[in-house]
Amino acid sequence: MRPPVPAPPYRGACLCGGVRWQLNGQLLGINACHCTDCQKMTGATNLLMLLAHAAGFSHEGATARFRKRADSGREIDIVRCEKCGVRLWHEPLASPEFVFIAAGTLDDPSWAIPATHIWTARAGANAHFEPDALVIEGQPQSREQLFEAFSKLYPD
Repeated sequence: MRPPVPAPPYRGACLCGGVRWQLNGQLLGINACHCTDCQKMTGATNLLMLLAHAAGFSHEGATARFRKRADSGREIDIVRCEKCGVRLWHEPLASPEFVFIAAGTLDDPSWAIPATHIWTARAGANAHFEPDALVIEGQPQSREQLFEAFSKLYPD
């Protein structure tokens, strides 16, 4: 049984507290990416992300950016705290209307269960996939697949 997704706003911070963020809009998805880039950048089996419209997103504090070409060929800016280096969110260059927030930076991440998993062909042997989640071996055909899977699990 999945815990309910709380109503916005959603809030979070980096490890040192130097950067705080807030999302004042509804989520579009909760996705676990198992690509090797996300594994390396997190030191874990995947990166769990909240997918949302950038219009409702704001932050305070000094950040640093790293531009990366993902396995999909798309470029993203990875935003980190300038002081402690925690990876906070991604900004996809081809789709600036979206922001992908690292769920582990939520003040309370207990409810963030992935509705979708991508790049599962690269997942480690210890990766767990929820039985009701959409599991995609590589890059999804479109982000709408992720949004639709989330809305089926978490209808308004």
